[in-house]
Amino acid sequence: MATMKKLFKMDSATGAASVELWVLMTTLLLVARFLLDFSGPWYEDRAMAATVQVIDMLNYSMVHYTMGLMQLSAKMVNAYFQVWAVLLVTLKYSIKTDRPYGRSSKQIPLLDLMSSFWAANLIRVQTFFLLRIPLWVIWGLNAIRIISYCVSSDRAAAINQENAKLVSDYMRYEHTLTSTGDHPDNEIVRIQWYKYLVCGEEAAFHDARQERRASSSAQPQYRVRLDPDSKKLVTLDKIWNVADAYTGSSGLLGSTRDADNQLKDVCLSFALYKLLRRRFYNLPIHEASLGKTRRLVLNYILLGGYERAFRITEVELSFLKDLFYRKHAAIFARGFPALGMLMSLSLIAATGYLAYPVRHIQNTLDKDSEKMITRGVSVTRLIVALIVIKELSEVYLYVCSQWTKVLMICMYVKHPRLRHPLVEAAMRTMFWFIRRGRWDQMIFQYNLLISYSQTSKKFPRRIKLEPEVKTAIFESFKGLQQHPERIESYFSNAFGSKETIMQQTWATDELEADTHRILVWHIATCLFEIHVSDEVKKLKCARLKNRLLAKKSTTPEDEWPHYLTAVSLSNYCAYLLTKALVPDNGIVVTKVLDVVRKETSRAASSSKSLQDVYKKLMEIAKKPSKESEDAANGEVHDEEHNGQEAAGSSVLKDEAFKMAIDEQDPEGEEQHTGDGDDINGSMTMTNNEQVPNGNGEAPPTKGDDNIQNSVIQMGAELGKLLIETYEAENDRAGLWRDLAVFWTGFLLHLAASTRAAKHKTRLVGKGELITHLWALLSHAGFLGKTMHGQTLLDPDDLDDVDPLR
Repeated sequence: MATMKKLFKMDSATGAASVELWVLMTTLLLVARFLLDFSGPWYEDRAMAATVQVIDMLNYSMVHYTMGLMQLSAKMVNAYFQVWAVLLVTLKYSIKTDRPYGRSSKQIPLLDLMSSFWAANLIRVQTFFLLRIPLWVIWGLNAIRIISYCVSSDRAAAINQENAKLVSDYMRYEHTLTSTGDHPDNEIVRIQWYKYLVCGEEAAFHDARQERRASSSAQPQYRVRLDPDSKKLVTLDKIWNVADAYTGSSGLLGSTRDADNQLKDVCLSFALYKLLRRRFYNLPIHEASLGKTRRLVLNYILLGGYERAFRITEVELSFLKDLFYRKHAAIFARGFPALGMLMSLSLIAATGYLAYPVRHIQNTLDKDSEKMITRGVSVTRLIVALIVIKELSEVYLYVCSQWTKVLMICMYVKHPRLRHPLVEAAMRTMFWFIRRGRWDQMIFQYNLLISYSQTSKKFPRRIKLEPEVKTAIFESFKGLQQHPERIESYFSNAFGSKETIMQQTWATDELEADTHRILVWHIATCLFEIHVSDEVKKLKCARLKNRLLAKKSTTPEDEWPHYLTAVSLSNYCAYLLTKALVPDNGIVVTKVLDVVRKETSRAASSSKSLQDVYKKLMEIAKKPSKESEDAANGEVHDEEHNGQEAAGSSVLKDEAFKMAIDEQDPEGEEQHTGDGDDINGSMTMTNNEQVPNGNGEAPPTKGDDNIQNSVIQMGAELGKLLIETYEAENDRAGLWRDLAVFWTGFLLHLAASTRAAKHKTRLVGKGELITHLWALLSHAGFLGKTMHGQTLLDPDDLDDVDPLR
């Protein structure tokens, strides 16, 4: 307490808190910012993003305010102030461990460099020898790191883009490099058929270009073809050949040491990452239509089960996350960052040495400074310890990364001398520490009938992706091999045997967008979930959370796997609407969901239990639609004067509205993470707002009449139809089975149809199931040849053009 009182005392020169206190608070805030970055770019919501921005502004202001206070609070700058200034500036720059410099943020290194020069102005004052040299070494290393990374960041971005073009050009002819013949779709695939690039393509390309230039007698060529047999090039087949070269006895990659292919699969993930990266650069996907490509996913990756498939995609997407949201891709652009690691270790040594000479600073202070600084040695050593720990963490971040693992395996493949038991044991030990890039296989749940209230939103809840659900998804995925059209015909695939349901084409074909389809089928699924269980009907709405309503113990054993799949995926697709991670325009998705919430809130208002919600929705389902009434009365329905049609079902029917939205967001790359935030209230028609009639007056409200033709009524009608159809056959288990098939097929359709730019926005989070499925669908050739599904001119028609020039 005595120490805290001294730290909080006012400085007589400045009238502010002591410099020691400001240094300590600034250090702790910088460390907190580093911990946010070290844990990964997981702050995807608006609240966390705003918090990070506030911390960044506070860090910048507090560092400079503290350094200014050092010059004002004493007659002369003492050695403590010199040490603290250098350490704060070093810590201020080095906390940017996990954030790449973008082209729009070049002012950041400039500000860091200016702060460094300010610290240099403080330490230029003469101080004793033991302190002078380490301070200048620390300052110099920090300045070099700022300048070098600023200069290299643009170059690294250019290298990554050139590499993507090189990979794209290579994949034009990769299928001609091996003779796989006409293999049936159900044949087991050998990875030796695939010469996908892993590393070394830049060096191999340079050699091939030099050979082409040296060969003056050769005919002019406008493309450089990589030689897959080049010693500098590592492809997938070479990695698996090394594993087989010792008949499975390789100490690192053989069947005894890598029985489940975890090490080799990291290289497979890296090769697939290079292929997937092209979709973000709008480069053509040449191999998309090849059966060889599809068999790699369906007959090799999925053959190992869903756990292996998710293991491969989670590492692959971690590389993609590093490319867009971390500094790994920039740092590893030219190989392992040995120079950067050397500078970090040198900085650790120089900073750690400061803990020794600071104990002599107290003897050099005058009487005023001695009274001003009471715990200078302790504060300095605390900052030194934090910087050393931070630098060691950064070294661990890059050394123990999946990028390092890929590089080491490639070195092992290229250099036979490394295939020594001691080297292999050391590599296995190091690989044991590499844990980043894992997905926790959790999915969010959002139940519209529970979370309908605008005033008290129930936040989405994460649940474990159960084995039954994963099995159902990948069974549906495997079905695409024989029937690729199912990616679009998911409705007929699930209910093709039910003529009564198949006649209701409005349930899928006549709805304007996938947003409406998700909502209508989600409401129908929720209604059936309530209908089948008396225990569920008794549940109180106020106490419910976003999760499965029924329990395994009370659900028949033959129904549970299908119920679990249908309901969890239905809730997950509804959650995707809250993040606009669906094919439709993000602004439209947000507005439709906002209006449907209000429809649901009005329809289920004053409901105390799910029984009440169920009864009200069944009453709404019995009401004739507005079109039916008009047809019965011989009236012509005019949308322009219909003030009773709910906005949820009409917002996409208005072509003028769609055109206005498309002009605002032509690429669909927006990020709307709020739950129904009103982006442009003037464009939304809420339940309480009625369209004026021809006289400019609002038509009268007729209670629940404006529920007619709404999404909530369509969902209730569909739910009622499903219940009646299957109960007539006494086949409740059959409905859960068909709903499970529908939702698995619909989820695959959503994954394949959602743009790459939208999947990119969710890479910063904990991982999304739909993004993993999107990656697998891309490699299986179900997404088409381009990023947005547009038809581009095939480069095969441009034989005289060199895309790398």
